[in-house]
Amino acid sequence: MTSSIVPNPERPPRQEFAATEHLAVEAVVAYVDNELSPMATTRADAHLVLCTRCSEEVVNQVRARSLLRGGAQMSAPPSLLGQLSQIPTREIDVRRAGRSNRRSR
Repeated sequence: MTSSIVPNPERPPRQEFAATEHLAVEAVVAYVDNELSPMATTRADAHLVLCTRCSEEVVNQVRARSLLRGGAQMSAPPSLLGQLSQIPTREIDVRRAGRSNRRSR
């Protein structure tokens, strides 16, 4: 039995969200915060039914969100605090810094 349906070679194939593709971190956060479009939410819902890894990421994000919004007492490792304290707090004029670097070459 042959099919009477023939694909149109001029039309690009439709991009589908494959079940093996995991949700990006940004998508998980947007999903938890209800910031995805209705279409993206439907696709994420369908993926989460099949993917335990992404479902666990959503659960973890929900927990983190609850802790942060609930004012729970949290602490950071000293190594992280040390790295954060090294971040410059003053603004740098990139245009001026770029010029001085070019002259010194």
